Amino acid sequence: MKPLVKYCDGAVKALHAQYEMTSVLGHSATAGSARECLIQDFLISHLPEMTSVVSGVIIDSSDRRSKQQDVVLMLKSMPRLPFASGHDLIFQEGVVATFEIKTDITPSVLELIAINIGSVKALVPSTLEGVELGDLDWPYRRILSVVLTYGGSSLESIESQLKSLSELGQPDAYLDLTKGILIKNDVRLAGMDGSNSYAKLNNPAIGLATLLALLSKVTGRLVMRGVEWDSYIS
Repeated sequence: MKPLVKYCDGAVKALHAQYEMTSVLGHSATAGSARECLIQDFLISHLPEMTSVVSGVIIDSSDRRSKQQDVVLMLKSMPRLPFASGHDLIFQEGVVATFEIKTDITPSVLELIAINIGSVKALVPSTLEGVELGDLDWPYRRILSVVLTYGGSSLESIESQLKSLSELGQPDAYLDLTKGILIKNDVRLAGMDGSNSYAKLNNPAIGLATLLALLSKVTGRLVMRGVEWDSYIS
């Protein structure tokens, strides 16, 4: 077993142990927040330091807003409008990736998640200007969308439901910490472009390692994005 996969095998077990500890909280909303924080803390510890891990609502210069995002990876070179609640207002141009984190996911829940993902993809940057150094295969304006769950339905059931969703609402990656990962069959994501819409890896440790590698590819670049700040004012 490769060191990264062996490490992720232990990380999956540790996340599940911490997840079980949150069950003593009783109150579902409080437990849900605690479980989101577990993932936030894990990402902060394991991703390149060019990004901040926050949560909140994403806005664009036309006053469009996304739904509330559990976790947002944003460029440290970009500002945000912070609030004590932790639910920040985040400018579209600064967003690198978004996460939907759920305790348990069934196919029916994915329709609500798709609305959330679609609300982010519908936002438009104020300008396409910008420069980047690093992995140039990843479009620097593309926002990676990830769904992460501590457990849920079989990957086959989830994949079937994901295929039925509109393209706008489909996540790039779906990680189940008990079953494995589904990655959209895009050459920039899974290294392939086949007839099936998702590639499947039935191993949670390999799934987490794959997601970390993907996130490192997306966040481990030096990116400077242009913003038409006047369009946010008038």
